[in-house]
Amino acid sequence: MKTIEFGALVFGVSDAGNVCMVKCFSSDHTNSLERIEKMPVCRVEIAGEKELKANGMDVTAEERKLRYVSHKIKGDTLTIIQRSCFVEVTSTYTKYEDTNAVRVCQTVKNLNGDEICLELVDTVGIYFGKDAKIESKDWRFHKFTNARYTEGMPDVRSLFEMGLMGAYATFRVENTGNASSRGHVPQGILENRKTGEHIMFQIESYHDWIYEIKKVRNVFTLQAGGPTAHRHAWNKVLAPGESYTTIPVALAGGESLNKVLAQMTRYRRHIKADNAADSQLPAIYNEYMHFSWDDPNAARVHMMAPRVKESGCQYYVVDCGWHDSADITETLGMYYKFGTWYEDKSRFPEGIRATADYVRSLGMKFGLWIAPEVVGIRNEKMLEYYDQDCFFIRNGKKITSGRGYLVDFRNPKVYDYMSRTLDRMIDEYGCDYIKFDGCPNAEFGTELHATSPGDGLEKAEEAFLSWTKAAMERHPNVIFEDCAGGGLRMDYRALSMFSLISTSDQTAYNCYPYITANIFASVLPEQAAVWSYPVDSKLYDPDNEDKVNERVSKERVVLNMVNAILGRIHLASRIHLLDDEKRALIREGVDVYHRLTPEKLESVPYLPKGYTEYKDTFVATGIKTDEKVYLAVWNLNGDRTVKLPLPEIQVRDVKVIYPTTLETKYVFDEESLTVEFTEDEQARLFQITI
Repeated sequence: MKTIEFGALVFGVSDAGNVCMVKCFSSDHTNSLERIEKMPVCRVEIAGEKELKANGMDVTAEERKLRYVSHKIKGDTLTIIQRSCFVEVTSTYTKYEDTNAVRVCQTVKNLNGDEICLELVDTVGIYFGKDAKIESKDWRFHKFTNARYTEGMPDVRSLFEMGLMGAYATFRVENTGNASSRGHVPQGILENRKTGEHIMFQIESYHDWIYEIKKVRNVFTLQAGGPTAHRHAWNKVLAPGESYTTIPVALAGGESLNKVLAQMTRYRRHIKADNAADSQLPAIYNEYMHFSWDDPNAARVHMMAPRVKESGCQYYVVDCGWHDSADITETLGMYYKFGTWYEDKSRFPEGIRATADYVRSLGMKFGLWIAPEVVGIRNEKMLEYYDQDCFFIRNGKKITSGRGYLVDFRNPKVYDYMSRTLDRMIDEYGCDYIKFDGCPNAEFGTELHATSPGDGLEKAEEAFLSWTKAAMERHPNVIFEDCAGGGLRMDYRALSMFSLISTSDQTAYNCYPYITANIFASVLPEQAAVWSYPVDSKLYDPDNEDKVNERVSKERVVLNMVNAILGRIHLASRIHLLDDEKRALIREGVDVYHRLTPEKLESVPYLPKGYTEYKDTFVATGIKTDEKVYLAVWNLNGDRTVKLPLPEIQVRDVKVIYPTTLETKYVFDEESLTVEFTEDEQARLFQITI
């Protein structure tokens, strides 16, 4: 056997020319090649060539025919070339400094004289475990569920509990459509609870993806990649000489949960685009949540903006409803008329630019929301303007998503109209910040200009992202936010481009800690935007505004701010109704947020109690640098005295950094922190010197 070593990965080449990954971080099969030499690094399925032996991604005919040709290591990149009579497969592995993570993609080239039709090309396949018969209870899998309002929630189970003890058992998670994390975040972690080894993977897709865990030849396999014919109505026809490249998948390893998350976090920073306007992580006020909702206007901005300036936020964002046809006389009425994207003069009589200029006169920058992929089903003007092939089409009909039709950015008419729209919002209306929203879901895709609906979806989404990238390049001083009804596009194809993402549309401040506590497993701290809304709408009485302040306690203000400080602050709600003392607590929280920026940009997640389960009464999460841990703790109607272990660090000192004006009782030693809360709902932010 010939071996190829590359970072934490080792590949074996058998005497027959089969290539397989024999070591993936601590999962080592270098001494048992005979068991796994039929497990290729990439699966390729060609229509008409399939071997029908099992229901899964692990059995295809073409992969068995692939034979090693060559490999090359150049700098931080390894390429391995294999060929069959039909295709050439180039496997590309890229490593990065300061992390053991490796990014993988596959390129398949048609060597045949005729067209071929690909039905499956996955990106990565690995073996793990030594003896599946006895290890199914030792290995655990961390799945990340992503329901709306409970985004990024880990679900950890043993492979035995997942049913993976039988010979043909398969555990499969997939996404269909362009809401890339609707249901699950495209990532997972394999953990051996006896040895402590962890292997994390991240699928970087803005649309379809799939991963499977199976028992094969008495070891376990993980296969991960993009769309398939069987699950996503996808195929890809390649002409002679034509190639197809898969979506990337990243792998990272570590000896604990915190360590593997640290490796993946450092990797994510390598692929994240730089944006000078966002380099200092400015704090943002967005008036949508618990204030304007879908009904903004110039008067509200003029009334609120001075208080926002006082809070320390640098950006003021007007959300949904600034645009024409924003009819709110009917419940959700505006959503039927999206798509024109001109300012609504009834709401902004002097125009959006006058409002933006006023915000700028206070020393802040201005932003607007848009849902660029949708035209409302009652927007007669745009439906007349756009041709039929401007939309996603299936079975000859326009595809609806909610109350709108999906537009196809491959069409020059769509591309040009929406380019002019963004340029107008930025150059004429004065935007320094653009929030992309809407979670249109095309499900299986579009049949136009494609060999299958899944192929159409893949092409259309790449066209949308290319349009987005071009807009970002035209406007390098603008911050672009990724949002999809909250965090329903939480993937690193998007987050390699966008500066930040809305983590949720959660409206309950005392439920957000469950999202904050786990979200850094899925998103960089500097990209994870969290709402902070001290004045909940339930406390607001328009006939008695002077009574609102009495209903908002100082501790409620603090809890809202702690929710957001370790991520990206999205301040919201009627903060102008609070008294000086409570507004000072908001300002203090924003100031602490800004002080943490340099360290946040270098930090990794620190989860002292592991993941938080929804409705836990004691919640804790943190970010860690070489010298400090910043730790947020919450009491949510639980025991008022709690003891928190502090694993994997040597504690030298602990102090409360927010709030500093309210009493906090705590003691610490080298191994734990004990906090005595005084109220049923309370939060504190600690600085731990290590």
